[in-house]
Amino acid sequence: MKMSFKVICAFVVLSVAMLNMSDLRYVAAQQARVELNPEEIVIGQHATLTIEIEAPAEGIIVFPAISDTITKNIEVVHFGLPDTIYKGDGLISLRQKHAVTSWEKGFHPIPPLRFMHIDHPDTMLFETRPQLLQVSGVEVDMEDLYKDIRPIIGMPLTWREVVPWIIVVIIAAIIMFFLLKWLKQRKPKEAAPTIWEKPDVPAHIAAISSLETLRRKNLWQSGKVKQYYIELSDILRMYLHKRYKINAMEMTTGEVMTVLTAYMEKELLRERLENILKLADLVKFAKHRPEAEVHTRVMDGSISFVKETIPTNEKNR
Repeated sequence: MKMSFKVICAFVVLSVAMLNMSDLRYVAAQQARVELNPEEIVIGQHATLTIEIEAPAEGIIVFPAISDTITKNIEVVHFGLPDTIYKGDGLISLRQKHAVTSWEKGFHPIPPLRFMHIDHPDTMLFETRPQLLQVSGVEVDMEDLYKDIRPIIGMPLTWREVVPWIIVVIIAAIIMFFLLKWLKQRKPKEAAPTIWEKPDVPAHIAAISSLETLRRKNLWQSGKVKQYYIELSDILRMYLHKRYKINAMEMTTGEVMTVLTAYMEKELLRERLENILKLADLVKFAKHRPEAEVHTRVMDGSISFVKETIPTNEKNR
């Protein structure tokens, strides 16, 4: 019985010792480190500040609270994101890198950074060792302080710079091509010369052809009496212009007849022409509506007038 009691006591002592050893390994495995690379910089140069902690994966690890300045002389210019590495045996490594710089010469200490590991109900704090950042100034050669401005360095063109301009030129050429084509199509074609504008066509041929064309239009038959007399009057006036060189298109009927007296001896022909032109004026300006048989008689009289005033040399052809 005494032997059994001693065995039990020994077992209890051994168990407590093993638990204590386990706790010691647990604490020893938790490490917080900080590294500064490089430790010496020139004013404004960047250095990498690496902070790392190894701790059990269970629980929450809180990193040191770092703002845009670590101390009044050390600034943080870039904040890195934490990297996670699983070490095995229930351990995890968290690493974070920041870029720091300083604008003051001298030795600037980085105080210990504090981590926190929370595993309810336990909370443990870990601190890194302090670091020292040495900052040196920029050496200035006072004798060589002022220098001439360096010439502009010519850089060769690359395809990345040339290709956009080539594309722009091609697009502009295509647009110009279609624009000119559109303008050419849009430009009204020159009208073919009328029979009155052809110098080799005698005046009486042009007049008779125009009167026959007017007859075939059937204007007065379709109710366009005014248009019929406008065109008939214009044909006779253009005939007088080409036959006698009279600017009849710009004259009144009275003026035409006065000028025509010097060119036409037969009074009967002048009266026939005057009656036709005055009737046309009444229809155009006084809304006169002649009988249907008058329209035909006026056309026949106009053709007869032209035929009777054909020059003698043209009649013999």
